[in-house]
Amino acid sequence: MDGDTLSFIMWLVALAIFSYITQEMQILKAISEVEGYVALFRGIRDKAVKVLVDQFSKYTASSEGASRDVLEQRILSLIETRIILPVDLDPYGIVRKIKHVLRTSEVELEKEVSRIAKGASRTEVQRLSSLVEVARELNLVYKLVNHYYLIARKFKSLWLVLQLNAQMPFVLEEVKAIEGALESFSKGIPVGDSAGPLVAALLARKYKGSFVEPVKDTEISQVTVDGKKVFIVKAKGPGSTTGHLEEALSWIFSREKVSLIVSVDAALKLEGEESGSVASGYGVAMGGIGVERFEIEELSTKHGVPLFAVLIKMSEAEALSVMTEKVYQGVQQAVRIVEDIISRAPEGSSIVVLGVGNSLGVP
Repeated sequence: MDGDTLSFIMWLVALAIFSYITQEMQILKAISEVEGYVALFRGIRDKAVKVLVDQFSKYTASSEGASRDVLEQRILSLIETRIILPVDLDPYGIVRKIKHVLRTSEVELEKEVSRIAKGASRTEVQRLSSLVEVARELNLVYKLVNHYYLIARKFKSLWLVLQLNAQMPFVLEEVKAIEGALESFSKGIPVGDSAGPLVAALLARKYKGSFVEPVKDTEISQVTVDGKKVFIVKAKGPGSTTGHLEEALSWIFSREKVSLIVSVDAALKLEGEESGSVASGYGVAMGGIGVERFEIEELSTKHGVPLFAVLIKMSEAEALSVMTEKVYQGVQQAVRIVEDIISRAPEGSSIVVLGVGNSLGVP
């Protein structure tokens, strides 16, 4: 074997070793970064559990002898509860089924929270239930990320690790947004998502309307604006609930011939858009799974009622954190836009204004 051939073989061996070492270093670097994210998510999840235990402790009688460890175990059991959506192989009636499952989970969660926090009022139970939902989301994100991390490490899959690592900044942004809800829900302070109910409350206050509760956790106020009858609908505050706006709307339709529906809700802004900026459009401004929006659209279509929407833009973090000044300015602008829509309606019209969102801190 001549020297050139030997040198070529040694070069190939060195190249193979270098490629192997480079790949291993890439895997180790990516794994190290993902491990950091997993540890961070675990810490945030644990923080949420601690906040929940502290909040529940305020309403648990010390005479019952329930230790902090026992309380924590009951809360962890609540956090681990899962909602299983109905089978959608046959989509007929799926909205009704989803609504039934969600309503069942909502009622049972509040019952369990009431059993644990026996000294809590109705408003406090709603707030504690929302905190449990926040902790559930944080726990689910942590477990999913940890699951894929362990799978990638188990099989030493570079591509799975790299894909997971590439998604972490986006997951972190979502987790930080959810984490921001811990403070606001603990203290009962309005969040960005309370923009819709706040618009409704400001309108009712401006036109000296008083609220009644014909539907559970949902309020309606009837006022007169420029000679037009306006029904203002929002979730009942200051507890943490989104109410049942579709049922309240159905209640109004059974008593009144509605000419126009205006929905106001928070909307996620795009990067580069200004927080608190307001956009108007057509349709139902409402997020979530879509059950309530479906029923509102069904009602409006059946009766031929136009749908107007007002959107107050904000980031995901702003939607779940304490309401910022910019978002509040957007709320005031949205009030003016709603009034402008009402002013363009024909004389004698009956208009419904839906303040969509969480009523936390909004009386």
